[in-house]
Amino acid sequence: MTSASGFEPIRAASLVDQAHRQIRSQILNGELRPGDPLRDSVLAEQMGISRSPVREALRLLEQSGLVEKTTNRSYRISGLAVADVPELAALRAADEVLAVRMIVKNSSPLDTLDDAIERLRQAGDDVELAAADAAFHAAVVDLAGMPRLSSRFGDLTDQIRLVLIAGGFEHDFADGQLAQNHVTLRDALSDAIATGQVDEVVRLWEEHVLSGMSVPGLLTVAPRRPEAPVQK
Repeated sequence: MTSASGFEPIRAASLVDQAHRQIRSQILNGELRPGDPLRDSVLAEQMGISRSPVREALRLLEQSGLVEKTTNRSYRISGLAVADVPELAALRAADEVLAVRMIVKNSSPLDTLDDAIERLRQAGDDVELAAADAAFHAAVVDLAGMPRLSSRFGDLTDQIRLVLIAGGFEHDFADGQLAQNHVTLRDALSDAIATGQVDEVVRLWEEHVLSGMSVPGLLTVAPRRPEAPVQK
C-alpha cells in the first residue's frame, strides 16, 4: 500500500545490506584474504541474488577501506599491510581522544563502559577478549554523541582488523590484565569528568592506544616519567 508520501514501505531486509554483511564477515574472519579477487558474478551466484546488490555492497566496502578496485575495475580485498599500522594507530588515537574530550565536556554517563568492562572480565579466550576490547573502545566513541565519528571509527576498526589478519598477528593478553587496564581508563575518564581536567586522561588514552598497537613513537603527550626516589 502506497503512503501519502508516494513511497511504499519496505518490509524485507535489504539485499544490499545482507550482501554487505556476508562479504564483510568473511573478510574480517579471515576466510577472504588481503589481495583476494572479488568477482560480483561469482559472489552473486554464491549468494543466490542478482549482481546489482553485490556491486553496491562492494562499493560500500570500498568506501570503508576493506576492498579496492583493480586496474580492470573489478574488486579485491584491500592490500593493507603492517606498514599501514602507524597511520591507522594515529587516526584511531585521534578519534578516541576527540571522543574522550567530548565525553568530559558533556559529562556523559559511563554506564556502557562498565558493561564493556564486565564483558572483558567474562571473556573466555583471546578471541572473546579481542572482541570485548573492541567493544569497549567503540562504546567510548559512541558516548561522544557524534554519529559521523562513530561511523568513521567503525570503518577504521575494520581496517585495523584486516591489517592484523594480513600480518598474521595473534592476541596474547595477560590473564586479567586487559580488564584492569580498561578499568584504569574508565576511572581516569570519570575523574576527568569530575574535575573538568582532560590532560591526564588524554595522556593515558594515547599511551594505551599507541603502545597497544606498538607505535609509542607517535605519542603527542609524553609518557609520565616515574617519580625520583626521595633522598633521605
